[in-house]
Amino acid sequence: MSLDVLTRHKKAFLLSGIGICLVAIVLTISQGTGTNIVTRGLSVVVTPVQQGLSATIAWVQGHFTALANNQGLIAQNRDLTEEITLLQLENHRLQQAAEENERLNAVLNMHQRYAALPTIGARVIAHDPNDWNRGFTIDVGSRDGITPGMAVFGGGGLAGVVRYVNPTSSQVVSIIDSRFAAAVIGVRTEDVGTVRGDVRLMQQGLLRMEHFDITAQILPGDEIETSAHGTMFPRGIRVGTVQEIHTNPDGLTRHAVIEPSANLNNIEIVLVVTELFNE
Repeated sequence: MSLDVLTRHKKAFLLSGIGICLVAIVLTISQGTGTNIVTRGLSVVVTPVQQGLSATIAWVQGHFTALANNQGLIAQNRDLTEEITLLQLENHRLQQAAEENERLNAVLNMHQRYAALPTIGARVIAHDPNDWNRGFTIDVGSRDGITPGMAVFGGGGLAGVVRYVNPTSSQVVSIIDSRFAAAVIGVRTEDVGTVRGDVRLMQQGLLRMEHFDITAQILPGDEIETSAHGTMFPRGIRVGTVQEIHTNPDGLTRHAVIEPSANLNNIEIVLVVTELFNE
């Protein structure tokens, strides 16, 4: 018997039970005052029915109590689920706020580090659809004084260079793009060379440093910056860290694999240097 049937016919069950119980009570009283054999015979028939009905009523009451308790648990579970969802949303919001604060702090540190340079802040509004790391679009353009060739700083260092400019936006080529090149110097050793994007390394988010000879003292872990020998970027801008060094087939020169200082995978806020250095 389903709970739906019991729920719909609860009143009928209870009324029937009460009626039979009253008959049983009358018979019981009669037995106590000297009833005849017919009454005793009816007692033999009614008593099992009374017992069965009592058990049925107890079962129905128990199931209705369990149903009420179950409905209470369902409501409680729904409330807890809603509370958990709200907490998850709040946690996500706080995490996003922390990440945004971290990005803003990184840009602030960049601005303080290069305070002598004229800069303007910008947001990344799109990435190259063919390769996320190859380039991106920022929300400042010619109306804001942006021109091709201007350096773009990410959270940790040089992120790229402005290539195309529209009135309200600009396209930036990232430093790991094969179209990018810049003169650099080792901070520790002052060995000079050139960093450029490499098609093979670009897929790994890395770039190549070359044109330094076999006697250079550059080692893995060394920091690389833009040098005064360049004509496009201001000197002293962080470019990246040496990961590996390899000797070229000619045996006279070597090249290094560089990990960019700028986090190109998670770049959202940048600084554009509003001055050209190619004069």
